[in-house]
Amino acid sequence: MQGEDSPEGSYRVRFVAEQVSHHPPVSGFYCECRERQMCVNAHVWTKSKFMGMSVGVSMVGEGVLCLLEHDEEYVFTLPCAYARSILTVPWVELGGKVSINCIKSGYSATVTFHTKPFYGGKVHRVTAEVKHNPTNTIVCKAQGEWNGTLEFTYSSGETKVIDTCKLPVIRKKLRPVERQGRMESRRLWQHVTKSLKEGNMEEATEHKHRLEESQRVEERKRAADNKLWKPKYFTKEGDGWIYNNPLWKST
Repeated sequence: MQGEDSPEGSYRVRFVAEQVSHHPPVSGFYCECRERQMCVNAHVWTKSKFMGMSVGVSMVGEGVLCLLEHDEEYVFTLPCAYARSILTVPWVELGGKVSINCIKSGYSATVTFHTKPFYGGKVHRVTAEVKHNPTNTIVCKAQGEWNGTLEFTYSSGETKVIDTCKLPVIRKKLRPVERQGRMESRRLWQHVTKSLKEGNMEEATEHKHRLEESQRVEERKRAADNKLWKPKYFTKEGDGWIYNNPLWKST
């Protein structure tokens, strides 16, 4: 919803995320824009591996974008992430292929995040193709940098350019820590965060140890009482996790 302090033409986007499983560590997240009748529901867990001076993280899971105005669902996978030069000046890039499919419309897309070559080459490069499956026709191609300029070329010959650096950035709004729930991340980790910002690694480690130990105690108590961990905002359905009150249930 457009507010007094929001740019003209902007909308309110609500977002919630929760760790829904501990073994494996799965996170569920959901966001919606009621004004545009759009929402995304996804779940993901990570697999990490060391590769010399880098760390690679595979994102296992998928998401679903719902366009309620068109009654369409787009199922998408997630790219891998890489932390480079971890012993010197670290930097992060995305890599791998992402698939996007909509059964109703018959359209699908493949988005490739290209990792930087060892010698030369650009960082954050991405290419994509959109296909109309019933006719096996490529209707659009895209190339550029996912965090910079993207150029779209359509089968009609039309081209469009989007500069992501020029898109308006609107800061998210959060409840004050004292008003957050006991299990909300910013409240749980506030002392660790404060110590890290102050550069006090010893104190941050101590706060982290206390927090993790208290969580282990709670986990042992649940096991002794034969109680399963029950997420607050998500419910397991098949291999995925669904937000309890998604937009498609309230419209």
